[in-house]
Amino acid sequence: MMVFLGSLEHSAFSTWLRESGTIWAYPTVLTLHTVGLALLVGASWALDLRVLGFGDQIELAAMAKSFRVMWIGFWINAVTGILLFASDATTKGPSRLFHWKLGLIAVGVGTIFLIKRAVYGRGVEEASIGGAAKLLAVASIVIWLAAIAAGRFMAYV
Repeated sequence: MMVFLGSLEHSAFSTWLRESGTIWAYPTVLTLHTVGLALLVGASWALDLRVLGFGDQIELAAMAKSFRVMWIGFWINAVTGILLFASDATTKGPSRLFHWKLGLIAVGVGTIFLIKRAVYGRGVEEASIGGAAKLLAVASIVIWLAAIAAGRFMAYV
């Protein structure tokens, strides 16, 4: 596995991304990763907070559009995350913290599906908030916060 990670990290593209002095390399990828995170987690938290009763003047039907924003953010983060991983694969690959981060992201994405089913399972116009949706909203906030903390903490480990 380390041979594969080493070859990935030392590929021409990964070397360029990591060592290039141009703003179009690592800084742009990292900025896009942050934008994707803001779209994904921001839209998720907006819906979570609405489910928890904040902003109850906003129609649940209108909040259904936030899933599109979440998926745009997710795919931006997936692509840029792969690029960031490739630039430092031998360090991140074996890292337990990196594996925890990926696990938290997987659980966070799972909560998106579950919240959609809990709130909009009967259709957008018949959206409702029950106890399960509120519990999922709290879990979603905590999971995304933990995933973000794990990602930030990786820079210092």
